[in-house]
Amino acid sequence: MSLVEEDITLEYMTGQRPSYRAHATSDTITRSSSIMKKHGSMDSDVSDRDTSLVSPPLTPSPSPSDEEDNAATVTSAQAIGTQEFSLPPVDGGLNAYLVLIAGFCIEGVVYGIPYSYSVMQQHYQQLPEFKDASITELAIVGTLTTSLAYIGGGLVGVLGGRFSLKTMMYGGSLMIVTGLVAASFATKVWHLALSQGFVLGLGGAFVFNSFMTYVPMYWFKYRGVATGIIYAGSGIFGLICPIAVEKGLNAIGFRWTLRVIALFALVLCFGSAVIIRPRYAPDANVSKKLNLSKKDFKFIATKKFGVLGLCVFFQGLAYFIPNLFIQPYALYIGVPEQTSTTLLSILNAMTIVGQLSLGHMCDRYGYWTATAASSAVSSISTFFLWGYAENSMGLLIAYIVIFGIFGAGFTVCFPSMVYDVADADPSQFTLISGAFMLLRGIGNFVGTPLGSLFLTSTSPISEGWHGIAYFVGSTMLASAMCSIVRTVMVMRAR
Repeated sequence: MSLVEEDITLEYMTGQRPSYRAHATSDTITRSSSIMKKHGSMDSDVSDRDTSLVSPPLTPSPSPSDEEDNAATVTSAQAIGTQEFSLPPVDGGLNAYLVLIAGFCIEGVVYGIPYSYSVMQQHYQQLPEFKDASITELAIVGTLTTSLAYIGGGLVGVLGGRFSLKTMMYGGSLMIVTGLVAASFATKVWHLALSQGFVLGLGGAFVFNSFMTYVPMYWFKYRGVATGIIYAGSGIFGLICPIAVEKGLNAIGFRWTLRVIALFALVLCFGSAVIIRPRYAPDANVSKKLNLSKKDFKFIATKKFGVLGLCVFFQGLAYFIPNLFIQPYALYIGVPEQTSTTLLSILNAMTIVGQLSLGHMCDRYGYWTATAASSAVSSISTFFLWGYAENSMGLLIAYIVIFGIFGAGFTVCFPSMVYDVADADPSQFTLISGAFMLLRGIGNFVGTPLGSLFLTSTSPISEGWHGIAYFVGSTMLASAMCSIVRTVMVMRAR
């Protein structure tokens, strides 16, 4: 951590006066009695927005051989009127690894399971209950799930000042289960849109966006890699779920398949909320007063947020379309149904590689480099591979691999983008993260229905597929241009 970042961290801790419970840790912060007198006694409560501080160890971790010296230091500090408190370690330790495990599971449920919706969409089209529904109407169900998971981030950013993070995670877990179980009783498309779309998506927003505040608490130096590991959950689940869901639909029908998924979601999401804990204030799990003012939203007027906001929006317009339409496209060019499901699993599996590799690029070369590479390569591959894959299975597989790697890698840059826009002010993390999620969700909500309109409003259908490819490629190119603008801004500031 640089000296500037360390000064910001210490100034924030001094001003906010969070309460820390004693436990064995590797971080130790000491403040003199004069500072304590200046800022008052330690508060017994602190909001969860305060807990989102990103801070690496302020002092080296003590080895077992230094325990006696550390004990003597603590005794001496107390003797001269100095108050000392401890923090769990960053970039390692039990709590940090539990965050990775919990995040992997939550990411898998909130985004990995919905990535298998195209399999369910194909099944819904064959059921008498939904036989009169158009492809656009059924596509809206999956679009609502993923877009609300992002759009709801804005709501979580606001409610984060009123409710604790764990409260929102528990509530979101129950909403996920409710949405899936309610969808199992659906007899009309609007039933699916309300339950499997709206309720499931909003529940995912509460769980995922509340959880992501824990990541910068425990991961600093390896934040990009840690985020990549967490986001790999959607890839692993996205690899397994399409095949598992297809087998479940054929064996027990969509109603019991949804109920089984609901049980898994309850165990993974609710269990994850139980095992993780805040790093800076273990006692900050109580409700608070909502206290937001205009200055909390000052980041909206900054150039950084304006450029990055457009980058996120354009990427959101395009990213979710291939996942939803690659299986129907494979069926259109004559690929057997089982093979088309395998292609969808490959697309989701490639996101694991992308999130880990671009997470490393984000840590080493800056998030602006990673986002530019993600959007640019996604755009080029869409124009030249998907756009000409109609008569070539090889081109389609190549596109699935490349887009899966580079398209998915974009999301691992979110924590670094939030940290940059917030200028290391932890009170801004949840709001800014919610704003980015909102923009990406709006992009998804607008972009995916537009993609389906290309198929229903053009004739012959081959022109519709070309229209989808051009739309995805163009919006990804716009996202890449915004990333390049941010890169230029960074270079000029150095």
